[in-house]
Amino acid sequence: MEGRPPLEFLVSKLPELLEHFGLQGEFRWKELDSFDDRNLMVTFEDGRKYVVKAHNTLLPSGSLERLDAQDRLMCQLHSQGLPVPEVLYRDGCSTYTLPSPVPALVRILTYLEGDLIKNEAPKSPALLRRIGALCGSVAVALESFDAKGFQWTWAWDMKRLPEVVRSKLPFISADRRPLAERLCHAYAERLCTERPEHGGRLCDVLPHTVLHADLNDTNLLFADDEVVGVIDFGDSIHSCRIFEPGITAGYFSLGQADPVLVLSEVLRGYLQRVPWEISEDEVLAYFHVARGRILLSVAFAAENRHLEPDNEYLAHTAEPGWAVLTALDCEAEVLPRLRALVTDEKGSKPP
Repeated sequence: MEGRPPLEFLVSKLPELLEHFGLQGEFRWKELDSFDDRNLMVTFEDGRKYVVKAHNTLLPSGSLERLDAQDRLMCQLHSQGLPVPEVLYRDGCSTYTLPSPVPALVRILTYLEGDLIKNEAPKSPALLRRIGALCGSVAVALESFDAKGFQWTWAWDMKRLPEVVRSKLPFISADRRPLAERLCHAYAERLCTERPEHGGRLCDVLPHTVLHADLNDTNLLFADDEVVGVIDFGDSIHSCRIFEPGITAGYFSLGQADPVLVLSEVLRGYLQRVPWEISEDEVLAYFHVARGRILLSVAFAAENRHLEPDNEYLAHTAEPGWAVLTALDCEAEVLPRLRALVTDEKGSKPP
């Protein structure tokens, strides 16, 4: 990835970085997975653990404005009792500039312990409701939160799904392309087309807030089926409030026998946590975003497979996504179930 800070250079600067943020003592380091940036876990002899994040400043997500916004977001969630990393500051500033071949902005966050739940692991309705409730807790904590620094866009912006997926259709195999085209068209028609009855595009007129926008199986940490950590705020954006549980439900449907059950239980958990009601239009958006996130994922996977035709791993990892899309190719059957669930949950709440 162009602009990604060189590992050797970052490691050579670790003592300087740690001292800058007041961290002293003997330590060891380990590189963590990251595509755009460079992340290191630093462990001190006394057990303290931190994540050193060197951001790719050639990307919009690595700009100072975006990093400041992410810091504010984590601080807000932490103040509301959510399990997120704490940001280290020096004289009110959380970033340190490294003059690598491409200047990198570096931050240090506390390291959160927890386990990842694999896609293929069966997920109980209770676990799915807890995941939905976590989405609701994030939404409640961010209600009326200042959107400065979150009004941006990138290829995973769900408002841009039709144009992004259409640009990648040539990479999708001929036998699967009709399904992708049909689902993309439905998404565009329902959410991204100007409608006089809506006063514009539905995705622009639904209630908005700041989202984490990527609460997937790699960004939620668990202990005994309880969420104990929320990480990776690089995709956070100001967008439709209902997109948060929709994105999450899409990801957690991967590898599951009944994706409709996943969508139902995540939504149920969300509704049990938030104080507001959701409209029929939001239920519609929830369904299409859950399905659309997986459509976007398999479209990117198809393009990457084209770039690396011998990489069997890329082909294999896309298969659960296609299984979900096939299972959710039934809007007329799923939407009534989701709307009935919303009605039931509304009736069960105290006045």
